[in-house]
Amino acid sequence: MGELDFIKKLITNPFDNMTPEEIAAHDAEIKRQEAEQEKRERIERYKKSGVPERYFLESLDTYQVTNEMQKTAAQAIGEFLREIKCGAFRTLVLIGTAGTGKTHLACGTVREYGGKYATAPDIVEEIRRAKSFSADQTEKQIIDHYSHVKLLVVDEIGRGIAATDEKYMLYQIINARYNTRKPTVLISNFTKADFLKYIGVAAADRLVESGDIVEMNGESFRKLRRQNEAGGTAV
Repeated sequence: MGELDFIKKLITNPFDNMTPEEIAAHDAEIKRQEAEQEKRERIERYKKSGVPERYFLESLDTYQVTNEMQKTAAQAIGEFLREIKCGAFRTLVLIGTAGTGKTHLACGTVREYGGKYATAPDIVEEIRRAKSFSADQTEKQIIDHYSHVKLLVVDEIGRGIAATDEKYMLYQIINARYNTRKPTVLISNFTKADFLKYIGVAAADRLVESGDIVEMNGESFRKLRRQNEAGGTAV
């Protein structure tokens, strides 16, 4: 093959000898591969987001709706997700008894949208370490990081032993994300009244503009699953 023929072969359009059906099939395969790659990347980001390992295989689709409370919560998460995907500034508070699926729904939202999951006690500990002489980050840098995360889920509010420090941290983060207009999900086992009292007037005031509170009460799903497994019934 001469040099000119070789160059012509290099610049020949690969679709020249393909039928319209073959071109369509080729394009569909490319789109499928791109979708698979995007899915793999999203799952990797999800695993690095801080969500507990037990939720790595869970999503909004695996959340089981068996009563009106769960249906209302799932609808609230769906609306929240749709709005933040459109750029809206929203805050969602999930409160209620343990084992009702609050963390599952929040982690499923991170899976769909991206962002970061952290527990309130862990953030308090981060800030505490920042005050030591050997710290590689300042408190301001930590708050600034959390203020710019695409979506932030703060779980286990009110379960730590350092309540004063936690309240201070919550105000700082709620205020910072209010200023950056970033969406947030807050999770607690408090009642609505106790939650608002706990976070304080200033933080609660910043939730009024963008926040909805969804109460999730009822029997623990984990307790029911243990009972069913003990009885030989799969949940």
